[in-house]
Amino acid sequence: MRLEEQERQESSKPIHTDIIEVEGRIIHTDAEGYLLDHTDWSPAVSEILAARDGVTLEKDHWTLIDFLHRFYKEFEIAPELQILTRNLCKYQHDCRWTRTYIKKIFPDGAKTACRYAGLPAPVGRSCL
Repeated sequence: MRLEEQERQESSKPIHTDIIEVEGRIIHTDAEGYLLDHTDWSPAVSEILAARDGVTLEKDHWTLIDFLHRFYKEFEIAPELQILTRNLCKYQHDCRWTRTYIKKIFPDGAKTACRYAGLPAPVGRSCL
């Protein structure tokens, strides 16, 4: 099957969406909880998404969420896990930022961090 045909078939499939209400705004997410429009993100959105998972966001959570926002703003894609951990180690001067540590503080690791940060659903190896 040609790529164009596959994309056409995928785009014609109905998308299951959910909504969350944040500070009086209605925010649309996909079935996995990723924002359909990343510009809808705010710290309050992160708090609600995390609360749904039973997670209380603390300093290290926000450090990673902030890094993801800055990276996405500059490159318009979420970083691969290796790039994420290497840059956090370098810029935070703290090399505990490993795949294991990220999985410890975020359920499903970097994938969940990207969701809390309001980034689009991962494509390829981004957020993995």
